[in-house]
Amino acid sequence: MDKRRCSRNADILVCIMPLQANANILNLNRLVSLGMRDFGYSKRGRALNEAQAEVRAAVKDVVNRDDRSDPRTRRWLSAIEAFQAASARVYPEQLQEVAKGERRASEVDTDAVLDFLEADPQFDRSGYMKEKLLTELKRRKLDQHENKRLQAIIVSVLKKNDRRREFIRYCRAAASVEDEQFRAELKALEESDDLDVSQRANWVLAALDGKWLDLKRATRGYEKCGDTYVKVPKPRIS
Repeated sequence: MDKRRCSRNADILVCIMPLQANANILNLNRLVSLGMRDFGYSKRGRALNEAQAEVRAAVKDVVNRDDRSDPRTRRWLSAIEAFQAASARVYPEQLQEVAKGERRASEVDTDAVLDFLEADPQFDRSGYMKEKLLTELKRRKLDQHENKRLQAIIVSVLKKNDRRREFIRYCRAAASVEDEQFRAELKALEESDDLDVSQRANWVLAALDGKWLDLKRATRGYEKCGDTYVKVPKPRIS
């Protein structure tokens, strides 16, 4: 921590054939620049969000929830049915079973986990699902291609202009797929003019360095200055 801050208060191996491995190397930057794939999640997630909004709107007009002769009650009940149907469609089978508590995250195929994280849909309770899957990924021994996919997903997330409860889980997952190129990519992003991107890259690098206490404090708005932690608007970890 410098005085100024205290005073302020690789490549991806795509094996089409084993003998062609060296001819199928993609740079991590290139994968990210191509954009993450959607796998149909945005359409299904949008339908779920719209159904949920209709439930919230309809319930405001309900006078008697038991009066099915009232069109306002019928609208609300129909909205609930539509929401339940949209909820049943939003995940593929394996993840739907995880959401219902019928399957453990440890029983989900790695490709299905990475597909969901790559699509990065935003809908009711999707953040909780991401937390479960990221925690599970950290326990798995991924192959080289899966490592690079997860690295690209993490880089994509930290570039997004949003604040998410599960970001700390991305940091923890990042520590399990570290390599020199990934660290170099993060260091470059740490120098970004976008202060939010720079901060998130800084936090992921802290995870790679095992600075878990500082990272935990940073998520609560505290930055280490000397031997103490100070509340600051955008805490960083040195």
